[in-house]
Amino acid sequence: MASRKQLEPTLAKYGFTYVEEPGFQSFHRIHHDGSDQYVRFFTWSNKAHAEKQGIPRAYLVVVVQEGRFRLPLVQWPSIEQKRVPFAAALEELESVFLETLELDKESRSMFFAGLDDRYVL
Repeated sequence: MASRKQLEPTLAKYGFTYVEEPGFQSFHRIHHDGSDQYVRFFTWSNKAHAEKQGIPRAYLVVVVQEGRFRLPLVQWPSIEQKRVPFAAALEELESVFLETLELDKESRSMFFAGLDDRYVL
């Protein structure tokens, strides 16, 4: 599982603080519009299932108010699916998810509804 130590510095830049929650690495903040925002993470990995389904064999599940999404931890789409450096995964987390959470609720909802298949569970 992606650890609190790995995730916390990146989330802190966006005002999120760690919250104890069994089974997740969870973070919370108050959005500038006054609403509560939670971001929860867990890591999924299953090579055999992934090959059958044509999905990444390892990914970070990102749970936000707008839904559950995946952030591949391997090169995908790709037959080899080599692991990507976690620093690269964090950069993608920021650019796709965390920066989007800065938007107003309507804009966030529209963005998440139109996400590429790479991120859709």
